[in-house]
Formats: sequence, structure tokens, C-alpha cells
Amino acid sequence: MSLRGWPILVLIATAGLAKSADAQPPRSIELVVEAPAELEGVAAQVRDFDTDRLASVMILTGTRDVPAPIRTLLMAEESATAQDTPVWVAGFADSANDLLVLFPNRIGSYPYGSLETVLYHEVAHVLINRAANDGPVPRWFNEGLASAAERSWGLEDRSRFTWELMAGGALTATELEELFGQGRQEVARAYVVSEALVLDILQRHGSSSAASLLSRMGDGASFEAALYATTGLTVSEQVGLFWERHAVWKRWVAFVGHPFTLWGFATVLAIVAIWRHRRRRFVRRRQWEIAEAEEDQAWEEHRRRYRMH
Repeated sequence: MSLRGWPILVLIATAGLAKSADAQPPRSIELVVEAPAELEGVAAQVRDFDTDRLASVMILTGTRDVPAPIRTLLMAEESATAQDTPVWVAGFADSANDLLVLFPNRIGSYPYGSLETVLYHEVAHVLINRAANDGPVPRWFNEGLASAAERSWGLEDRSRFTWELMAGGALTATELEELFGQGRQEVARAYVVSEALVLDILQRHGSSSAASLLSRMGDGASFEAALYATTGLTVSEQVGLFWERHAVWKRWVAFVGHPFTLWGFATVLAIVAIWRHRRRRFVRRRQWEIAEAEEDQAWEEHRRRYRMH
């Protein structure tokens, strides 16, 4: 099947990209979308995506120079590439070759909410690789940062992470890395924990910490050395602090979900409901008594007037 290309010029906003007065605006990203004939309709939709959000991805990764276009290939399920890729993978990036591969028919299950978010996610991988100058970035940081770049931390993410806090134990960085090579459920867990971990690092050390880390890697530092130089903490210390910070939340969730707590809460609700019911009955009785008193008074007045006549 022949592939047809179509360039998309993405204009990148420069506001907030750099604080120094001599900062130069970033260059634009050019995406080239290619697809077989049966996916040309989907390709047309991809070309119409609002790509302004790529500016925030560039800011987050500290990428300013994007000289080469990024090819985006849409693959049908019948293709050899799709057959050789696990069915739960909706897309991947060949960052070394500035190449994205997307499988539109696999969009919909977590963490692939839409084709648009998958596209931004994979673009983030390419930009992370460029910023790190092809240096090896751990999968948990790479995926976590790409997820943080392409979408906000939504209700589903928070719900999934809360479940992971309750159902799964704390993971080391090595254990988290290994989850990405396992089955579908393990990979989904790896994604949600990785994103939460990276967001925790960004929250504690600033939104520019990822760009600083990748810049140091671009200058030749290892990930571990760049992380320590940027945050003052080692990988194990970052991961340990992350789980420690969420241990309090886990205990609260466990307390709220405990049968005794639920029974006590239900009892309180029942008492409040009974009190409100009795209060409404008391108010109604008072209203009836007042109404009856007014009727008696009106009848007595009527009788007095009748006798006068």
C-alpha cells in the first residue's frame, strides 16, 4: 500500500518559554502525516488537530530547536507493524528517527483516550529524546513526562492512582521500570504511577525542573546525575519521598473505606435523617396548631357578631 504525505506547520507560542531577556523563540515543529488509502479519512482529521498545545510540550521539555520534521504514520490493523505490536499499544515513537507510529483502531482504552492525545504523547517522546541528546532516559520518567505533557491529571487518573495506592504496594524505580515490559494491566499501572511520580517531582521542584534535567543530559550527564543536580535528590530518594508523601493519603482512604468507619458514617446519617424527620413533623404540628387556633378565633369572632345581630 502506498503512503501519502502531508505537511502540517505547527506554530509554537513563545510566551513563558524563557525568562532571560536574550532568549530566542523556539522554531516551529513540522509534522508529516502519512497513511494508507483506507485511513486517509483519519489522516485528514489528524491534520486538522489543534496543535497549539505542542507549545506547552516544548516548554515542558525545554526543546527550542526542532530542525527536522516528525513523520507520523497511521497503521491499519492488517499491517505487519500492527501484527508485531501488542494489541494494547495504541502508538509508539522511534525517537532516534523522528518517527511516530499510531494505530487508530486501538484508541479508547486507558491511557489512550483519543487519537489526539496519543499524538501529543508520542511527539513528547521525540522532544524528550532531542532535549536529552539521545541520552538514555528511564522509561518511567519518559512515559510519565510525556503523559503529563499531553493531558491534564483527570478524574480517571486520580481514581486509578487511588486504587493503586490501596491495591498495590510501593514500588522502587526498578520495579516500576519492569512493569512496562509485562502485560496489559501491569503496563496500565506503570503509566498511572509514572505520571503521578513525575507530577510529584514537577510540583516539588518546579515546572522547569524537567527541562533543566534534560538540558543537563543534553550536555552529557547521565539521568541519575542530572536528576541529582536538578533536585538535590537521588532516584531512590525521589521515589521514596513520593510514596511517603502519599502514605498519609493511603491511610485516610483506608480509614474512610474501613467497615467500622462506613458503619459509623451510616449511623450518623441515619440519626441526622431521623432528627430532620422529627423536626419536620414538629414544624408541621406547630403549623397545624396555629392554623387551628386561627380558625377557632375566627369562629368565635363570627359567633359574637351573630349574637350582636
